[in-house]
Amino acid sequence: MNVGVLIMAGGEGNRMGGQDKGMVMWKNKAFIDHVIDRIGPQVSHIAISANRNLEEYAKRSTHVFPDARQWQGLGPLAALCTAANDIQLAKTDWLLIVPCDSLNLPHNLVETFLNAARKSPVASAFYAQTGAQPHYSIMFIRPQLLQSTVAYLYTGMRTLRGWLQQQRARPVPFASEAEFVNYNSPQDMENTPC
Repeated sequence: MNVGVLIMAGGEGNRMGGQDKGMVMWKNKAFIDHVIDRIGPQVSHIAISANRNLEEYAKRSTHVFPDARQWQGLGPLAALCTAANDIQLAKTDWLLIVPCDSLNLPHNLVETFLNAARKSPVASAFYAQTGAQPHYSIMFIRPQLLQSTVAYLYTGMRTLRGWLQQQRARPVPFASEAEFVNYNSPQDMENTPC
């Protein structure tokens, strides 16, 4: 299976004081590097959605792109709308989408999603679910579904949850909540050991 990953690093970082979250340092490494260390061995291709520090991100992957102008400021779906026209991503069998602030993702994330996909061959979209909550920002989709994000945004909807529900995405259970913690603020970094 040809599985790619799109790492979402294009947010405004408001809860991080406006910092580019992917470049925030944690344990002597940028957030983006923690995510790549976890996910890189599980995929055949890494793409990064970023709206700042493109040169820095390009040191990690040759496939870096900002949100298209017409989608800027519209949240994470802006990255998905932009990715809808990406030829490299369209060539993958499956696309894993993860945020740049989930630093402890499971080493078997892709394997678990692929097993779920094999058990549900008619499904084209999945997202992570722990006992505590769904994690809509960590999803596993057929790249062809990205085309539908454009129409979804045009309706005025903005949430990943709503778009995934529209795609009839299925939850995939994971045991450890700690592996899906988001580091959204300095307080999260202080209170949640990595």
